[in-house]
Amino acid sequence: MRSYPCKKEISNEILKQKMQTIFGNVKEESGKFISSFPPLERIEVVLTGKKEIGVETVSGNTGDPGMAVKVFNKFLEETTGYNAKERKKMAMKL
Repeated sequence: MRSYPCKKEISNEILKQKMQTIFGNVKEESGKFISSFPPLERIEVVLTGKKEIGVETVSGNTGDPGMAVKVFNKFLEETTGYNAKERKKMAMKL
């Protein structure tokens, strides 16, 4: 599972709402929010702190990979407040 820091505090309600808006479907299992978007068969997101989320994805073989990356990046940007360039820069520091 990969962790992403958030600029602002995030709650389960906000997380679920953002997933519903971006991916169109979301369900909750054992404190994790689960969705899918082709070619991502499964996207699991969990709140790991007041300002941090954990994300795990499972790739599939259907759908447009380029579109999946765009949608996934949009979700991360709206949820964390950091764009892809900023997330990459933070990851390089670790």
